[in-house]
Amino acid sequence: MAGNYSADIQAILAGSKSIADAVRYSEALVPNFERDSGEYSGWWGEEGGDDLFANQVGDQVRKEQEQVILTADAITNGFMALVDAVAAEAGNVQRPQALAVEDIQSQSAESESRR
Repeated sequence: MAGNYSADIQAILAGSKSIADAVRYSEALVPNFERDSGEYSGWWGEEGGDDLFANQVGDQVRKEQEQVILTADAITNGFMALVDAVAAEAGNVQRPQALAVEDIQSQSAESESRR
């Protein structure tokens, strides 16, 4: 029994659009985070003086903010790689279809010329 392969190129492309939407949302993560976390800057007190809590927490907050930004950038890059992979897969699906159509047209033209 021979196996059959079929693919819905439109569904693949529609899935790619959904992933591209996720990229757009993820690209907004960092600017939104930076804007929102800016509203809380310094809530821990004034650093560099006698405020031990502020002196300890300030560096920790900045490190955590930096980690959040790195993570959001990694998420965005992951989505972008996924969009590229889905687009490449759509090309892989279309290529055999296009080659088959070309072969049919070529055989049809040869057939016409023999008549």
